[in-house]
Amino acid sequence: VGIVDPDLVVSVPKHITASTGFDVFAHAFESFIHPNASPYTEMMAKEAIRIVVQYLPAAVKDGKNMEARTAMAWADTLGGLCIANAGVTLPHGMGMAIGGMYPNVMHGEALAITYPEFARYTYKSAVEKFAAIARIFNNKLQSKNDNAAAKAFCDELEKFLKKIGMYLNLKQFGVPPEELAGLAKQCMVLPDYKANPKLANLKDVRKILDLCYHGA
Repeated sequence: VGIVDPDLVVSVPKHITASTGFDVFAHAFESFIHPNASPYTEMMAKEAIRIVVQYLPAAVKDGKNMEARTAMAWADTLGGLCIANAGVTLPHGMGMAIGGMYPNVMHGEALAITYPEFARYTYKSAVEKFAAIARIFNNKLQSKNDNAAAKAFCDELEKFLKKIGMYLNLKQFGVPPEELAGLAKQCMVLPDYKANPKLANLKDVRKILDLCYHGA
């Protein structure tokens, strides 16, 4: 039984609200680009992302904003249905490895660390879907073709992370640079990376981590 009650999270601090809220986005987005995606999961994913983009900044700004909290509770529920019926991709495998090796990094923080470089690595392999979500971030991208909108996703994502205080890097959390090779190997333990639109090998993951080290 899952009890989803926005009243229970009113006192959650701003940064934890942002971290868990970004995880909602990640659940929805990764299910959207997943090979197991269906019209059912795509519909829920886009609605969850639309809600997160609209309401997460408000929930972070004022935790007692019940409209925002209620909306995020629904987005979270949709995101859970998405991953239960489709799945997650490269960022979650990387995020789980980061949190496993460095427990001081929350799961949402680990995802936020990886997402900008994951997006740059992946968007050309799922242009239509990256473009669709970019247009949720910025309606002005409706007038752009899919290639331009998909590329713009990377910038729109970074703007959103900055807006919610989640534009982060590995260095900030004290991750030793000499351990990145070992971390890269751990990122390949879970099979999530195999579902990414662009299949990453160990060298690719290490390069992404190198870029994530100083990213923000």
